[in-house]
Amino acid sequence: MQAKRTFPMSLARRYLPLAAVIAVQVLIIAVVPSTASKSSNVATASGPVQGYSTGGGSVAGSSGPGALGAATSAGTSAAGAGGTTGALSASSGGGAAGGTSVGTSTGTGGGGSSSSTSQAGDTSHCSGGREFSTSIDYYAPPCTPGPIGAAKYNNGGATYSGVTANSITIVDYVSNYGAEVNTILSAEGLLETYQDAVTVDKAWQNFINSHYVLWGRQLHIITYQGQCQSVPPDYSCLEAEMDSIVSTYHPYAVFWDTTLCSACFAKLASDGVVAFGGLGFSDAFAQANEPYFYSAGESSTHIEEAFANWWCNQMKGPVQFAQDKNPAQDFNGKPRVLGVISTNDPDNENTVKQVLVPDLAKCGVSVNHFYFYSQNINTAAQQVEAGISAMDTPTNPATDVLCLCDPVAPEFLYEGEEQHNYWPENVLADVQGMTYDSTSQNYEPGPNNSASLACPAPATGCEFDDAFGLMATASQQPQNNNAGTRTFKLGGGTNLPITGITAEEIWENYNMLASLIENTGPDLTPARMQAAAPSMGTIGGGSTGQYEVGFAPGDYNWIQDARIAYWDRYLPSSYNGQPGTYVQIEGGRYLPNQYQPMSEPPIPATRPT
Repeated sequence: MQAKRTFPMSLARRYLPLAAVIAVQVLIIAVVPSTASKSSNVATASGPVQGYSTGGGSVAGSSGPGALGAATSAGTSAAGAGGTTGALSASSGGGAAGGTSVGTSTGTGGGGSSSSTSQAGDTSHCSGGREFSTSIDYYAPPCTPGPIGAAKYNNGGATYSGVTANSITIVDYVSNYGAEVNTILSAEGLLETYQDAVTVDKAWQNFINSHYVLWGRQLHIITYQGQCQSVPPDYSCLEAEMDSIVSTYHPYAVFWDTTLCSACFAKLASDGVVAFGGLGFSDAFAQANEPYFYSAGESSTHIEEAFANWWCNQMKGPVQFAQDKNPAQDFNGKPRVLGVISTNDPDNENTVKQVLVPDLAKCGVSVNHFYFYSQNINTAAQQVEAGISAMDTPTNPATDVLCLCDPVAPEFLYEGEEQHNYWPENVLADVQGMTYDSTSQNYEPGPNNSASLACPAPATGCEFDDAFGLMATASQQPQNNNAGTRTFKLGGGTNLPITGITAEEIWENYNMLASLIENTGPDLTPARMQAAAPSMGTIGGGSTGQYEVGFAPGDYNWIQDARIAYWDRYLPSSYNGQPGTYVQIEGGRYLPNQYQPMSEPPIPATRPT
């Protein structure tokens, strides 16, 4: 899932590499309870199971830190509304901080024209019951009667900081994660630079403004060049930078596609600003920062609940799928012993201990092999050794290793396993982007079967060859023809500067936010948006071949389900035609408690060669 930047970084965003599980920099997201004022319980509109409602009047207003008050009268405005939306000097490297405005709508002011009355029920823009054709994006929101873009509409004027009668201001935060991580992300097709972001933001802003009912407003995206060190995170600098962005641009929302710095998202929430793009965070984190946090991916809570349900129902038998590269330690036929690797940030570690471990215990499975790694790239080598030692213990070693990882970390884990001649079943529970075909292909040999970071001895074999498990990702569309690339072109973009998978991930974040704004109605505030979100219903899931998206009270991560699949090193990918893709098994996709009992998942004992 992975979605902005399903994911990139280096100025890249993408699910942000936590770098190195066990081995490398990785994200340090420090979970900090939000100090944002919370709205009281508000009415939640109930809607159809499928589709989105148009939002509306039953939702209470916001009294949070960024609110303008009730803002119910046409033309109402207050200090902080609109904010600064003009462009600053663009920075193409590590220069002065600044944002590039890609919009043209910077107006502030009062209510709209009375001509909006005739447009209130207009559906002429819709296609097949959706806002636009599902051939553009499967997740196109259902048809919403009303004016597209900035068509005149009596929306009440300014309703919240960053929301005027004419515009909604969004800041896209793009960070540089350092040369080492950027090199890996580039190889995985997940790199997005600041200049790349300026280009794609302009096109997607244009697409949104011409295809969504924004109640008389236009979305205005400011692309911002981050200035703080992100890997390892400089928390004091990053949190101060979040405050600076809020005070400078007065945005309604800030987008940062990353698995890094939960404290940064909590800081934005405490400032009363909607923060979206964070990946791999827990439901508890989202709830602590409501109504200001959303993710287009799946929560760590959901995927770990799902993994426990799947393990208890299908993986309690002896090892069946380990590679037999080390005759002195062949795990096949032995009782399974699970080991877990994750970051040591409070949110990630607490989710493992408070969700995954207790759920496994319900079926009598105990976990005694853990490694919670630090996010310091300078100690990568030492952490690889420590992580493998925690798994491959002298007695009763882990026969199965679950890496709750970003796209970069597995490169180091699998290198360490092979160098130690340790060949467990490598199992998956991915919500951070490591199971995109183009990413996982990098866990295999390089060109002409040459050594790679994750597979240092191809003649022996690669640790990832027999990987399997759960993943939020779905089968991928061709890299030059997916929702991200299509909406980029329809928004006027030419020469897409990022890969197709990165484009799709970033786009679905924007699609999620635009759909939420549309669903809320003209009186836009974070509290109203949150309360109305469940009425959007769900799209996808089950046997559709697409992941299911939707929101529920207390659940602000968009993807809800996962598929079961195994890795086939040689089967060509639907994404790029290169060898290496996932083969889905057991039919459709499943919610966390839907995995059916069976002796073993139906995975071939021997993969094709």
